[in-house]
Amino acid sequence: MNKIAKGAVAGGIGVALLLGGAGTLAYWTDSANVGGATTIAAGNLKVATSGTASWSVTNHGTTTAVADIASYTMVPGDELTFTQPVTITAVGTNLKAKATLGTGAITPLVTGDTEDEALATALGSSADVEIDGAAELDNITATGTYDVTATISWDFGAAGEGNTARLGKVNLSNFNVTVTQVQP
Repeated sequence: MNKIAKGAVAGGIGVALLLGGAGTLAYWTDSANVGGATTIAAGNLKVATSGTASWSVTNHGTTTAVADIASYTMVPGDELTFTQPVTITAVGTNLKAKATLGTGAITPLVTGDTEDEALATALGSSADVEIDGAAELDNITATGTYDVTATISWDFGAAGEGNTARLGKVNLSNFNVTVTQVQP
């Protein structure tokens, strides 16, 4: 084999070796713990009743207490307000929460009964829930006592509009409020 052939073979082998090693790259690496002994913890949002609930009704601008909600007969134009002191335990940075009526808070007394269904729909769709008079609590970071108010109203509306719900009855035995975290 002549020198040119030997050189070509050696060069080809060298190129093959270089190409074969092109997928690997050697470099040094190291790491260090820069976080120290730092930990984070998950927060919490919890609500519990902490006093006696009350009902009141407002009609024609006058508000009166309702001693026994089970015997109250509602008419269009009434605005019922439920007030319940609650203890909210809130642990978390930037925690913001709102209150809503919970599932099943206002249900027809008899499912399928036209009047009961219409009254439950009218009252359930009107519900407005606030915590200490605000739609949301902002940056709550401790345990505190708040008044949760749920206002449900039967709009006066046009003549005959509420006739479908006339004589309707709703079940409030599962009347509950849900406190939910919202995005800050």
